[in-house]
Amino acid sequence: MRYYFIKESKYMTPLKKYIWLVDTLMRGGSRGLTLEQICRRYYYDDVDGGNAYNKRSFHRHRNEVRDVFGIEIECYVGDSGNHLYRIADSGSNDYFRRWLMDSIAINRVVEASRETAQYIAVEPTHTESLSPLLQALKDKNMVSFDYAPYWSDHATHYFNFQPHALKMFERRWYLIGRYGDNGQHRIYALDRISNVEAQEEAYQRDEDFDLEQMFDGAYGVIIDDSKVESVWIKVDAYQANYLRSLPLHSSQYELRHEKDYSIFSFRLRPTFDLRQRLLSFGSSLEVLKPETLRVEMREEAAKMAQKYQEED
Repeated sequence: MRYYFIKESKYMTPLKKYIWLVDTLMRGGSRGLTLEQICRRYYYDDVDGGNAYNKRSFHRHRNEVRDVFGIEIECYVGDSGNHLYRIADSGSNDYFRRWLMDSIAINRVVEASRETAQYIAVEPTHTESLSPLLQALKDKNMVSFDYAPYWSDHATHYFNFQPHALKMFERRWYLIGRYGDNGQHRIYALDRISNVEAQEEAYQRDEDFDLEQMFDGAYGVIIDDSKVESVWIKVDAYQANYLRSLPLHSSQYELRHEKDYSIFSFRLRPTFDLRQRLLSFGSSLEVLKPETLRVEMREEAAKMAQKYQEED
């Protein structure tokens, strides 16, 4: 096999080359691709204007994909003795990685074919403020922005805000950060943020800040003083299939699997957003425990039923 050194690409930026490599290996599936196959696709996809790929460039891109995206490209020996490369499995709970890889796949298809793009429907998200906040988060720079909550007609201006993290929940992005030296971490929805500007002043990120710990037991972005409890729900067989394919929460565990129903358990705080989500299942779901949550669901169901019984 002969490899040629490539020139600086006028076709793709380094970032797009990384995206191309991830997408190509995703299409290769769990079996993976040989370096020869990867190089052949690099040439036919016209990644670098007809220039060939080389082993050194591939491994450099492989390392940078790991550093930039956190996606590991592993090598293993196949049945025929060939060295094969594939995306390493990092576990089913790595939701950010899965979201990133889905985004890469969609981006590649849309870029490659405008005709195909019209057959792909994606639900919109508010991302106008995402890029400057991501940059400020990376550089550890304070930011200023305007925030307009739903319960107020006026926006509040924030200055010297420390962006500590970003979280996505139900197609919405949320900013988590600290306002003031001794202030607690606050959460703001990006669809209500405007006029984001990075400041020159840097900040020191709290070494004790742990995003996973902060949302421990939380279904969404609401954090209150309620304790984490064992939540059991009973769903019909139809809904159970959906929960198996797309878990409601990372703590989901199937306790019982019957022909007509299943029982799932979760380790969660019974917050408002959890109750709203459980109510969205309608009559196909029943909360079994804790009793306090069961009572709240029953009372809410009674109020809903009353509305439909009332005559206009």
